[in-house]
Amino acid sequence: MNELRSWTIFAALVVAAWEITSQLYGQPYLLPAPSAMARELRDNWQLVLSYASITSQEVILGFVFGSAAALLGAMAFIWMPKSLEEFLFRIVVTLNSTPFVALASLAVVWFGLGLRSKVIIAALYTFFAVLYTTHKEFVSVETIREQLMDIYNATWWQRVFLLLVPSALPIIFVSLKGGVMAAVNGAIVGELYGASEGLGYMILDSRYVANTTRVFLAAVFCTMIGWLLMGAVTIGERLLLPWHVSMRKDAGGV
Repeated sequence: MNELRSWTIFAALVVAAWEITSQLYGQPYLLPAPSAMARELRDNWQLVLSYASITSQEVILGFVFGSAAALLGAMAFIWMPKSLEEFLFRIVVTLNSTPFVALASLAVVWFGLGLRSKVIIAALYTFFAVLYTTHKEFVSVETIREQLMDIYNATWWQRVFLLLVPSALPIIFVSLKGGVMAAVNGAIVGELYGASEGLGYMILDSRYVANTTRVFLAAVFCTMIGWLLMGAVTIGERLLLPWHVSMRKDAGGV
């Protein structure tokens, strides 16, 4: 509750500072005021909410699929022979080195302009954002803990769910928070490269008709989608990691 209040105060201060700066600057085409965006939303709320709903679907599905693939991939890597792990990881590094805008263009060509291509692009962004840190954390478990599992003849599943996952959870949640923003960026990039609806399409279309206010409004809604999904991840973190030092510090500050 305290965190929600602090974010509300932060948002109010940003909006107030933005409004004042825009009025003083006096160039609404370059820096539209929040009040102008509010009027734009009032006049076109059905269109804006419809596009925001479409982009939200792309972001959420891309984040879920991309995160799940990254976590399963990181888990699979550690049980592979070292040579196979290194080979597959080089493939991942190579793909990650490829400009994502090129991958986005290809995804639109291969899978069309609809929801599927945007979900795939958002999932790719999320996958690479989550995989590296999670894999590193999985392979960084203390040797003494692994030896203890050997002593108790732990099964593969017991090693995963009683050792690896609990040890890596704090870092996994850090990666997931990065994956949230990556999913938002991926969905918007996908819409910019080929779409007929969504906030990315709204940004592109509004730019062509020089409607800067609507461009800013779409960007604000993208940020709100990221905030809401980040909040959901934070709630999951609090539920699963009440024992972690970061959670105790947050509780102490309430």
